[in-house]
Amino acid sequence: MVQQVVRALGPAGSLFTITGSRSLVLQFARILTNGTTPRLSAYAAGSVNNLLYQPTLAALSRAGCGGVPGTAISVTSGGTLTVVGDMVSSGAISIAGSANVAGDVYARCQPVVPGVSSMCYPSGNNTPCTFPDVAGLTKSGYTFVDPNYPPPAVVGSAQPKPGNNVILSAGTYAVDPAFNAGTCYFLAGGVYKWMGGYTNNNAFVSNELRPPDEPRFGDNTKLASHQLWDVDGASCSGSAQVTSMGGPNPVPNGQWSFVLTSTRTATYNGLSYTRESAPSVCYTANAQGSNRNIQIVVSNVPGATAYNIYAGPSGSCNGPFGLAATLAVSGTPQNNNTGSCPAFTGSSCSLGHESITLDSGNLGPPFAPNGAAPPGVNGSYPPAGQTSPLKNNLPNENAERAAPPAGDRANENQCDTVAGALATCPGPITPGAVAFYIPSGGCLNALSGGDNYFFSGYQYNWMVLYEPGAANPPANTCSNVMGAASDSAFIGLVYAPSASISIQKASAFRTDESGGVIASTLTFSGQLPTIIGDTDEYGPVPPAAKIID
Repeated sequence: MVQQVVRALGPAGSLFTITGSRSLVLQFARILTNGTTPRLSAYAAGSVNNLLYQPTLAALSRAGCGGVPGTAISVTSGGTLTVVGDMVSSGAISIAGSANVAGDVYARCQPVVPGVSSMCYPSGNNTPCTFPDVAGLTKSGYTFVDPNYPPPAVVGSAQPKPGNNVILSAGTYAVDPAFNAGTCYFLAGGVYKWMGGYTNNNAFVSNELRPPDEPRFGDNTKLASHQLWDVDGASCSGSAQVTSMGGPNPVPNGQWSFVLTSTRTATYNGLSYTRESAPSVCYTANAQGSNRNIQIVVSNVPGATAYNIYAGPSGSCNGPFGLAATLAVSGTPQNNNTGSCPAFTGSSCSLGHESITLDSGNLGPPFAPNGAAPPGVNGSYPPAGQTSPLKNNLPNENAERAAPPAGDRANENQCDTVAGALATCPGPITPGAVAFYIPSGGCLNALSGGDNYFFSGYQYNWMVLYEPGAANPPANTCSNVMGAASDSAFIGLVYAPSASISIQKASAFRTDESGGVIASTLTFSGQLPTIIGDTDEYGPVPPAAKIID
């Protein structure tokens, strides 16, 4: 007889228990008894890692257990570390302050971890929990095994040390970039192999495609107080001016409203994928009398290769807006003189500027916004707007995932088919995604003077940072540093199975879209972060099952 019992364990997944019995006739064994029929039994057990088990924080080192010195996960400063998702350690966990964990804590040789408070999963609320939340538990005896993820394939060619071009290309960089102070860099999609490591203590580096003049959440007539591309004083966020002027082929009389989006094309495996940002703030212009052309001047934002211009014939900033024209970026935007940005004339801003004049050929009859038109077609609606910032002192978040054409169409929440059509997530391609690959001999040094804000994607198994472990020698055993100036995010999995990671500032994780962190050891110091794991959407495919004990 075989019996299987399945128990739901909340954030730990499910437990399958299989028992079996079989009757055997053992007549010879009766001489060992008083004549009664003997009963023999045997028991064996094994643990297999759960295919759905993907922790938010994981340390592979056995330090602190079985006589091995040290600790695998340590919090050395006061304050509270907050983790949404599981925290698992194959060694000891030491917490000087406190830790709130909305998930389970697996400490291999500690039945109790001092300083840990269990919260409700997945909401992060305090206990007691209400359905469907489950209270996290602390469990001992579990050994976390390296998933042995393979390295991402590097397709790009050899690249020079970053210079003044604001857009970087994927490929192999022989030297550490060590960016100049006050600069901004946009990462084109692909795998970046940093042979000499990656140091950023001065710049803002991102692959986020944002519009010029990001609007305040809930009010597109006002600028957001924090523009992403102005982080760390880079002055790279871009802007636009819209005015009415005289000219031939006049547009219809009246008030007009406009929003702009940034666009660019990402490439993966030789195929092209369109990215289009959320809309900008709303601009208005009054076409009356002899001033019945509309001039739009854009001071460039990093990453944009063109701007889609959406017009609202009603003149209302509530729309509707329809695609009226596209303004291409000319020249090569530079980042060596952004202190005077934005600028709409002259050459004081090295990012450059573009202009276009709209007339009746763009806005005359039969122009009208058309909600049924597919993206990119004249009259089509703009993408969804941004969502609220995580905190008042941070930039807006991107639109959430949604069925196309709704939802994000530029960043981590965009999904495309292999053929390049917008798709409901999960999908095979995240246009514009990047992966950092740091081999043995290099280190991640994300220091407190700069910020790194980038996302990986499905085509890279959501590996936002990859350092090889023992399964892919030579293993990288360096001491990595994850700090930030004010606003950093690694959207995807940070994977360094043979290396240590020191997380030194809360602003290293300004995102609610983390795919988790896996390292040999993890150390938290300074201001402690809130790490919100979402491994289902921003983590790799679960590894194959392995017997772990």
